[in-house]
Amino acid sequence: MNLPPDRPDGDTPAPSGGLPGAPPAQNLPHPPALPSPPPPSPHPTEAADRSDPLAATDRPGLLRRFESALTRPPVTLLVHGEAGIGKTHLLAETEALARSMGYRVLHGQARDFGSGLAFASLADALGPLHADPAAREPLKELLDAIDQAALGIMGAAPAVRTANLLEGLPGRTFLAIDDLHLADADTLGVLSYLPRRVRGLVVAGTARRLPAMDADMVVRLSPLSLDEVTALVTGLLGRTPSEPILRRVHDESRGNPWFVREAVLTLVQGGAVQSAYPGPRRGAILTRLFQRDKGGRTLARVLAALRRTRPAGMADLEALAEVAGLDAGEAERAFDGLVRDGLVVATGDGAYEFAHPLVAEALYADLGPAERRRVHTRIAELLQRQGLSGTRRVLEWATHLAEGGTSAEALPAMLRAAELTRWTAPLSAGHWYGRAAELAPDGERGVLLSRQALSYWKGSRPVDALSAGQAALAVLTPGRRHTRTAQTMVNAAHSMGQYEVAVSIAAEQLPAADDPTALLAQQAVVSTQLGRDSDDMVRGAWQALPDCPPEDLVIALSALAGVAIIKGRWEETERALDTLLSASAALPPAGRLAALESSAHILASGGLRTRTLDLLTQAEQIYRGLGWHNIAGQHVRTMAVVRRLGGEWDHALRDIRSDAVTLTDAGLWENVALLRNIELDILLDQGRYSEAEPLLADPPPNCVLQLSLRAMFKAKRALGLGDRATATRLLDEALDGGPPDVVHRVLALRVAMHSFAGEMDMARKVADELSEIVRTGTPKARITSELATAGAFQDAERAEAVLESARADGLKFEEARARLILGALGDGAQLVRAHGIFTDLGAAPWRERAARHLKTAGLAAAPAAALTPVERRVIELVAGGLSNPQIADELHYSRKTVEVYLTRVYAKTGLRSRVELALAYERGEV
Repeated sequence: MNLPPDRPDGDTPAPSGGLPGAPPAQNLPHPPALPSPPPPSPHPTEAADRSDPLAATDRPGLLRRFESALTRPPVTLLVHGEAGIGKTHLLAETEALARSMGYRVLHGQARDFGSGLAFASLADALGPLHADPAAREPLKELLDAIDQAALGIMGAAPAVRTANLLEGLPGRTFLAIDDLHLADADTLGVLSYLPRRVRGLVVAGTARRLPAMDADMVVRLSPLSLDEVTALVTGLLGRTPSEPILRRVHDESRGNPWFVREAVLTLVQGGAVQSAYPGPRRGAILTRLFQRDKGGRTLARVLAALRRTRPAGMADLEALAEVAGLDAGEAERAFDGLVRDGLVVATGDGAYEFAHPLVAEALYADLGPAERRRVHTRIAELLQRQGLSGTRRVLEWATHLAEGGTSAEALPAMLRAAELTRWTAPLSAGHWYGRAAELAPDGERGVLLSRQALSYWKGSRPVDALSAGQAALAVLTPGRRHTRTAQTMVNAAHSMGQYEVAVSIAAEQLPAADDPTALLAQQAVVSTQLGRDSDDMVRGAWQALPDCPPEDLVIALSALAGVAIIKGRWEETERALDTLLSASAALPPAGRLAALESSAHILASGGLRTRTLDLLTQAEQIYRGLGWHNIAGQHVRTMAVVRRLGGEWDHALRDIRSDAVTLTDAGLWENVALLRNIELDILLDQGRYSEAEPLLADPPPNCVLQLSLRAMFKAKRALGLGDRATATRLLDEALDGGPPDVVHRVLALRVAMHSFAGEMDMARKVADELSEIVRTGTPKARITSELATAGAFQDAERAEAVLESARADGLKFEEARARLILGALGDGAQLVRAHGIFTDLGAAPWRERAARHLKTAGLAAAPAAALTPVERRVIELVAGGLSNPQIADELHYSRKTVEVYLTRVYAKTGLRSRVELALAYERGEV
């Protein structure tokens, strides 16, 4: 067997979440054990399983809740519970409700073998749009893009194409997918992405177990009680049977509504109970099917096998008859019988589906292992005869061949499927590489497991990446592939908060690495987070950098930048980033995307908002052609920082609470902790101390960086509540071993603590100490120091400089603080403006501070404006001379959304043009 050629330049694994990094690898005869510490507990506003346990019969109340949710899209609804509990029925009722509210309803069905069929569930749901003239061409382009991108042709990514398609449709859309626990991971990723892009969209789904995707409302359907079973049985029979019968039905069904119906129908069929209605005579369909109708039974089994990838259509009947060994007449009669008995029902789009998945499962189980393999092999043969055009057709063929073919037949099919999906659907590719590795000879298994590890890493599944990487290192010989696999493993362990494991892997692989640069750098960044000396590692990585393989540069330089920023060495950080961005120009798209996202991540951490957004805009252009990004949650963490810097605090909190669930489900504890830190920063500046308390009670990842940050946040809360003694103790704790990037925040809090107490000499002394420490620090550290010093020394010139810098970079909170200092020094206009910004941010403690100064100065706050923070931001960008498309890129909105915001601004302000708006902004009138 010949494996497809390695393309290391196209497989650049991005650094891990927190502060980037990744290394090389070598022989690992005994991979380190992987401890599994308990994940951080969910946000206090979320249930532990993200669901509300509701009885399956509580539909009226549940539908009222869904109806309320449908009035405020975008929103995502998930219903989960065991098979037969009534999920699909509830989803159908919700779809009917959505139609009555004017929604366009799109319905799809995930399949049993869907995990290897990239975007299959999504394509199934969007299929009805073929009949919509306005959507027909965009849908065709989307489906073509999936096929073309898999072949390496750069086009728009599936997620972006889907968002553009749905956003271009008139009215609101309800996108529903049944059995999401079977859906491919790439579809789940798109479903999480869409509500953020498409304003009038509702995503809904059912699942037996919760899938790894965001959701606003999650409901778990519970089994029926005896009383509820009694009501259901009475409805079925037209009368209430005896108590023993009811208890028997309840016990045998275990409260599952579908099994209740089947139990009752079986009793009716056997004459144990009488029914006033003819409907229940369908009771023993499965018994009749299996025992009497041989043609129907055979055809139904084949249909059940085909259903593992897609439903059957009438056009498939001839081929299915061939697989079942029936002539055309027998097949038609058998199919008509299945429809007549209610076993198979039309779905409304030309396809036929089993009435309930449990029926299909029973039929599929009735196929013996040998017969099952034969049926799948015959289906694969038919698909190949019909032509394997397009990715989706190939993946369907590979799925059936994997289930039924010999190893010699299945392995090439699996590899073809993996190669087709590696660029646009990495999680599907990981599935296929893993299946192929099970069949591959020993000499080739390591390469496949290595590719599986990288695919899972690209898909932000670090636990799976680490597991596959361990298996790969156990069989790979030393060399480039071995080293690259170890890099992926260190990234994965780091992103999971498994710092000791990450350091251990790096240390064990360094002696045999074919190039040590990236591995040294990655070892350095994790060691720095642990509070250990990493200077020798950093020097070694910089010295080795000239000989570093191009595909390792993103890992090495991102890690070096991460070390420098934690240690407060901004000049060194910029040196690493400049080198990285310069080198990335020669990298393939995947490598350049990783470089841009990693650099944006570092710049955002340093407090540079505009430069971060510039890099994210460039990254977005590449992402549109790849189909994946946000490795290890890096992009969502960067966007949270950007929104915090830009004053979009409510938006940031919404995204953080949604993204934290997704990252937690994926095991990305490092970036979960970083997101929670941003959330804490906002909540504490808003004075929402009770909401911050449970977050602070959660233990952070066990490293010096995170522990010192947590102590600092606890001190900030204590200070806000007036508990100076506790604040002082916690600030001392944070300073004890805390890295420079934490120390500057601790000292700034000390300046504030002394200033609030009127201890200005102490405030100035600490401010001087802070100024000295941040000389080599990040822009964020320096602006924090300048604000603290300006306040302590009553330095208007310094405050003016901060104001100019903050306005230039769109740093709303820092702008307001600078205005507050100037206002306290006598500039009443600045005081009024500071109060307005703090009000917009919801920064209650700061707003109250500004209000006290206003009162002392005999000034009144500006009238409460009807403008929202986003509308104010749009005004600022218009005043800055940006066009609507540029504003859309800046805010990551569509052009249509920007136009809506501008229309609202004109209506609220009474202004009529962009020129009037810009002039009013400069005068401070809006």
